[in-house]
Amino acid sequence: MVTKSRNQPAATSTKSPAKKTQAATPPKTVSSNGSAPSSQDTLRRLYTSLLRARMVQERAREMFESNYELALGHEAIIAAPTAELTAEDTIAASPKNLAALVARGLALDGLLAPTDCVTRNSITHASVPEDPFVAGTGIALAHKLAKRQRVVVAFCPQESPALETWNETLKFAGEHKLPILFVIKNGVADQQSSSEHAPHLEAFSFMTRDYGYPGIIVDGQDVVAVWRAAQESIHRARNGAGPTLIDCRTDSKRDPLAYMEHYMRKRDVWDDGWKKETGRGIEGEIEKAWATLVQR
Repeated sequence: MVTKSRNQPAATSTKSPAKKTQAATPPKTVSSNGSAPSSQDTLRRLYTSLLRARMVQERAREMFESNYELALGHEAIIAAPTAELTAEDTIAASPKNLAALVARGLALDGLLAPTDCVTRNSITHASVPEDPFVAGTGIALAHKLAKRQRVVVAFCPQESPALETWNETLKFAGEHKLPILFVIKNGVADQQSSSEHAPHLEAFSFMTRDYGYPGIIVDGQDVVAVWRAAQESIHRARNGAGPTLIDCRTDSKRDPLAYMEHYMRKRDVWDDGWKKETGRGIEGEIEKAWATLVQR
């Protein structure tokens, strides 16, 4: 699904992972209880991104069955890290990751266009046939060598490979301080559970610290928490501080849309009329796109 068409070969190291020189530090955990976006416009933009991703995915499920990888109930993982990207930044994801295409407002009729590459006026998307982490690292290296202040956000594919598959890629990104965010979806039953219930999450988080950059544990159902972690990480990447791994814990017990509505109500920035108007607007986009496709 995404990456600039000027793809660079995935960059890897030829050495084995560096040995640990000190006791591992517990990975950082981010929640929305701390500083969070206070702007009503920012909160509404995040909610709208969630709602658009949800509604388009629901329609796609009806129309195309299993042609796409759907993230129903987990839209915050995609919407939050991409919310503040610029036209020069890149999203690296599976070509079937529908939420990653929708999150940045891609023209809906373009999602069915018979081509591997789709471009819009804010961020460029192209198919990534190989692993998004590997491809994204190659693109981040190109940005680094060209001395561009551009950032890559790479999303873990639905079918995650073994940890060893990403070992050299993650290590290389840290050694060269590449401007990339690695975003992982890690399902657990209880967001507050210990690492025993999410061994992969701990393995990734501690590994990145060995390679010299943060591994952040975040509630993947909480779009504000993911947004906070992503904004800090994007700022670091743009300023040459290197990569970050954001490990999103998810479950099916909490809807990110309902969670966000509750968050906004508590801060007196919720409006039922605005929600209805926003929903009608997105539904109109979907119906217009469908009508365009039918006419082709």
